[in-house]
Amino acid sequence: FVLHPFDKTWNSTLKITDKLAITTSRDIIEAIASDAGPEKSLIALGYAGWEKGQLEQEIADNAWLCGPADDNILFDLPVTERWAAAAKKIGVDLNLLSTTSGHA
Repeated sequence: FVLHPFDKTWNSTLKITDKLAITTSRDIIEAIASDAGPEKSLIALGYAGWEKGQLEQEIADNAWLCGPADDNILFDLPVTERWAAAAKKIGVDLNLLSTTSGHA
């Protein structure tokens, strides 16, 4: 999928915020490859599958760190700075997080 500013719609674009959209169709990839795509974009590949209601339950259980979308963090910061900036935006000190879960 491709995250990009919501300034143009492609064959399969979903508006996320007034400024941000996600597109999953091939036309945006072809446009980016021919230098005719959005000025800023973030291409991500992957797969995640959830049962009905599973993601919502995980969010309710605080298994995810959630915050508002910030196009400056997504597109303007170097990749190495994005995780820390996103955590700071929601008031999380990454130094206080554990790499293991379920243990007190």
